[in-house]
Amino acid sequence: MKKYIALSMLLITPILLFGKEKPTKNGSQEPVLAWIIKEDDVAARSNYVETFADAFRDPNILIGVFEWPAEAPHRTILSSGEILEDMLGYSEAMNRFDLIKFNCIKTIKGKPPEPVVLVPVLLPPMLEARPRIPSFVPLLGSKWVLALQKTSKEYRIYRFGGEEIEKYRFINDRTIFRVFRYGHGALCLKWADYKKMVPKFPESPEPSHLVKVPEGIVDDFEAIQRVVTYTQKENMEPHELAAITRCSKALKTDVAKSIFAKLLADSSHKGHDPNHR
Repeated sequence: MKKYIALSMLLITPILLFGKEKPTKNGSQEPVLAWIIKEDDVAARSNYVETFADAFRDPNILIGVFEWPAEAPHRTILSSGEILEDMLGYSEAMNRFDLIKFNCIKTIKGKPPEPVVLVPVLLPPMLEARPRIPSFVPLLGSKWVLALQKTSKEYRIYRFGGEEIEKYRFINDRTIFRVFRYGHGALCLKWADYKKMVPKFPESPEPSHLVKVPEGIVDDFEAIQRVVTYTQKENMEPHELAAITRCSKALKTDVAKSIFAKLLADSSHKGHDPNHR
């Protein structure tokens, strides 16, 4: 019965996740606010293809396979040698700021500096005369390919408040990341299946905006990452052009093909694009 109740709460909790922002008390937060407004406007005009194409190009974006495990380990050893779960205020902060601890299963682009990432689930804004931005609302037991954006101290203070966030020593540049462009930056490898854990538990409906992808997309993304720098060069060497052509032909999943085609179309080398002959 306890497990059933706990799972029920886990389904309800994501619905309550916040998009709270602290009011500015002085001009020091204005640059952060302007950045957030700009990012949200881009997100409203974007989709998952454009988002991941941009994520491959942006050095501040990590791409990898992340899981919110149904049975999370109780001990996460940080690079400092400290145990995350034993640090002062850990449980309080996780609940207070609606943080999810994702295990990094595999890195595709970049590498998280810690074995786990803490991701606040932020509800996207409603922008007038703009398409609705999909939210990222994961469930316990789900698995994802995520594009994660690094956060700055200034961003965290704006989102969560200076005094509140700075009292937790483990919340820093190395641990906190935000999903790039909300739901656009999340591709679902496995949706949570609570019925396998608790047969009497109701089905967890998939969001209408959920983009489900096969495991093969990981190999495709790794192939794209190996050649993405070539697509940004002003003058490509013959071997680089050949590598791009091989990559394009080798991709297996439709999602990866669309993202790679977007990367090529956005480059200044449309004449070299194997998809534009």
